[in-house]
Formats: sequence, structure tokens, C-alpha cells
Amino acid sequence: MTGVGIEHGKEITSHLLNSLLKCNKGRWKLANIEGDCLFLYREGREPQGELLSHVRALYEDFCQRITDVAARSTCQCGACSRTNDLTLKFIVHAGEFDTQRIGSREELIGSAVVVAHRLLKNSVSVKEYVLMSKAYELDQAPDGLPSSAGSDEYPDIGTIEYVCLDLEGARREFEEKRQFFVEPEEARLVVIEEIDAPLQVVWEAMVDTDKRRQWLSVKEIERTQGDNGKIGEIHRCVHEDGSKMIHLTIGIDEANHRKTEKIWLNRLVKELYVTTEGHELPNGRTHAGFYATMQPAVPVISHAFVPMFVRVMTGLVRKDMVRLKAYCEGELDRAEVRVGKND
Repeated sequence: MTGVGIEHGKEITSHLLNSLLKCNKGRWKLANIEGDCLFLYREGREPQGELLSHVRALYEDFCQRITDVAARSTCQCGACSRTNDLTLKFIVHAGEFDTQRIGSREELIGSAVVVAHRLLKNSVSVKEYVLMSKAYELDQAPDGLPSSAGSDEYPDIGTIEYVCLDLEGARREFEEKRQFFVEPEEARLVVIEEIDAPLQVVWEAMVDTDKRRQWLSVKEIERTQGDNGKIGEIHRCVHEDGSKMIHLTIGIDEANHRKTEKIWLNRLVKELYVTTEGHELPNGRTHAGFYATMQPAVPVISHAFVPMFVRVMTGLVRKDMVRLKAYCEGELDRAEVRVGKND
């Protein structure tokens, strides 16, 4: 990365490390900050269950922060455009250490400190993990995360054995725990349209960002991070009046054809969540629903702001739902033409 990428990379790293330190407050002591790494320690051996519980808390904080940073950024430099690709790794080791003062700093010293740092360079193939050296690992079966034994050879140290826990499952659990769906009875805004097209056609038009470009009344839709139509996808909409909205997909329910997005609109709206869903109706028709709930950033303005905001947004959503209906019914017509040609 060069230029603005380096500057933004520093800002992102600083934000993530500060957030991890805040989450860690009252637990482990900070020995040093080493680039993009936090060197933390404690006296005494922490029970494995307590340690892994705190590791999960730190990891979930990291996942939340990278999502927020990615969603709020409109920059496409090398750092900002790859925020969702960032990963976190934990090295856990136990052994004797001492301290010495160098200048105004107190540094940890000892062979265990050297081993812990050497373990940062290892042969583990998974992207995110907790590596627990045999010197720490208490011969207990790790709870809830896939584990595998491994070892690496280091000059002047020898073979270090360890157990590696894959954090991929923890990331999925975090995403599932965070996702939710706005129900019609709790929504501040409800718009429903009946569409003369099969459910699958309507669902794909609602969830696929490339297809949404064909019917949403916006000037531009730019997907900035994440996979199309999946949890973690981020895209930016530019409307005809120049206003911009950033959409983050936080919930996908394929079985019930529901999708939830968190939307950043402006400083007056603190939280805006939108669920779109489809239900199958008789005769190949589909019930398409749009349900939104929001919270103003300044509570004292809610009485005046919320009704006005809902009224304006309802008009825009109704326009888009009419366009969705026309697109899906047209999409069905085109599919029938293609079938006819194949015949």
C-alpha cells in the first residue's frame, strides 16, 4: 500500500487495537504494542475455560469493529477496500519471565517470551486461530472449536508442540448471533406488493445486488466489500438527489426468503434496519414485503423527525416496490421467451 492506503491503514490498525484494549480492560496486562500485534500477559496460569471465553470476547469485538469500519468507509484505497479481509490470530504460551527497565519502559524478558514471539511464525494453514503451546495447554479437550495438534522447529529453541483451534466456526456463530429480522408488527415502515412472478424470481431480485441495479431508483450501486447477496456484503447507493446510503447485510434466511440490512443514511439517523422478504402465494404469485425500523440520533427530535422521515421514505420505497414488481414480471416474461426459443 502506498500514499493514502498507508495513512488509512494506520488509522484502521489504531482503531482496532484500541478497541481490543478497551475490551481487554481489567483482564490481561499490556506488555507492549508491536506493530499490528498486542503483547499481553498475566501472572499465574489462567484456566483454559476462562482464557478461551475472553479470547472469544476479544475476537467478537474485532469482528464487530472491522464490519463497522468497512461499512462506514467510502474510500477505495488498498487499506479501506480490504478491511473485511483482516483476520485475528492468538498465540498462547506459558513459562517463567522476569522484567527489566529500559529507559522509561518495563520490558518482559526470559526464554518463554522468546518462544511466544517465535510462535508468531508457524505452519498453521487456517486463516484465524488460537494456538496454545503445550507449555500452556492443560490436556483438556477444547470446547466448541475444531482443534488439531501441530508442531514447528525453531533454530536454537527446538521443536515446539501446540494445539490449534480454528476460529472459522466462531466467526459464523458471531454472524448468526448478530443477525435478526424486522417483523411487520414492530416496523415503523411497512410496504407490501403482490407480484405476478414466482417466489424464487422475486427473492433473487431482492437479494442479488447486481439485479437490484435493474430496479432500484438510484443513480449508482457500488459493491465495496463482501460476496454478492451474502452476510457481510457492503454496498453504497447514490440516489438521484446525490444522497448516499451504505448498506451492510447482517442477516440472510434462505429458507424463509428474508434479508436484513443495516443502513447508514445521515447523522440524524442512528440506526436503520430494513428486512425484505418474500412469501409464496397461490397461482405462482409472490407477496413481497419491506419492513424498516429506525432510531434517531437525537431523541429529543424524534417526535418531529420520525413521522416526516417515515413519510418521505415510504414514498421512495413504494416507488421501488412498483419497479420491483415490473422488473420481476418482465423477468418472468423474458424467461418464458428463452424457454420458447429453446423448444
